[in-house]
Amino acid sequence: MLQLSLRKAGFAVSAAGDGAAALLLLSESPYDCLLTDSRMEPMDGCELSKRAKALQPSLRILMISALDHCGRCSGCPINGFYQKPVSVDALVKALAGPLRPDNRRVENNR
Repeated sequence: MLQLSLRKAGFAVSAAGDGAAALLLLSESPYDCLLTDSRMEPMDGCELSKRAKALQPSLRILMISALDHCGRCSGCPINGFYQKPVSVDALVKALAGPLRPDNRRVENNR
């Protein structure tokens, strides 16, 4: 659903089934942004974010979570945090414009 909505909004979207698959994609070509869930197995979103930044230092990272916070996010190199259910309009706005250089919470506008 989210992939389709972002494609309809004009974004090129690649999807990965887990963190390892995402890192493989990132190692093969440059990306503008990574959108990840905070809670995944076996690699969580925070670990994925750290490894992704090591591969592509200028990569912008948005994290989503069912929780209203991510307990491990304090050290994560993310640019924005969204709570599920995620507003596609809010994500489109964030992806189309500049992202914050730190990990301050971005308003979800549900």
